[in-house]
Amino acid sequence: MQKGKFSLIYFVMILVMISITACTPSRISVDEYNQGATEPPAVAPETTEEVVPESGEQRATSTPVEASSENSDDVPIVDGAYQVQKGKSSIIYQVDGSIEDVVAFYQTELPNYGWELSGPPDNAIGAIATMLRENANEDLLAINMQYNNVGDFVRVTITLSRSK
Repeated sequence: MQKGKFSLIYFVMILVMISITACTPSRISVDEYNQGATEPPAVAPETTEEVVPESGEQRATSTPVEASSENSDDVPIVDGAYQVQKGKSSIIYQVDGSIEDVVAFYQTELPNYGWELSGPPDNAIGAIATMLRENANEDLLAINMQYNNVGDFVRVTITLSRSK
């Protein structure tokens, strides 16, 4: 029964993440996220083009905007993250590097924030990885990662389901 419960939760979390990814939440910078910013900037988001020196490609960047009042201080994000989008129950960002490095970061850091393995073990196959965690309050955390070999970055989608 316990395994069936986690499978159902896992399936629902995937559906929620797909729905969240389809929406465009407001964005905040990593510094604002780490400082727990609650006030949005007075100006509307402004999109600019940033040229990546090694490849010469252009990457869109945005002026950060706060989207949520949900407390997510117990969910770490990788240093160097950019295009951080924080929704009411999600955090989406990109970080340069390999998927293995991001998985290793979360396997090391999540226990420090009170998150323990719940359900199936971490799953990393090729360019995709999934992690499920639960804390003492029975809050659920799903982390999905996908490596983009064209841009050489990992897109991280974190979905948080509070039990309260």
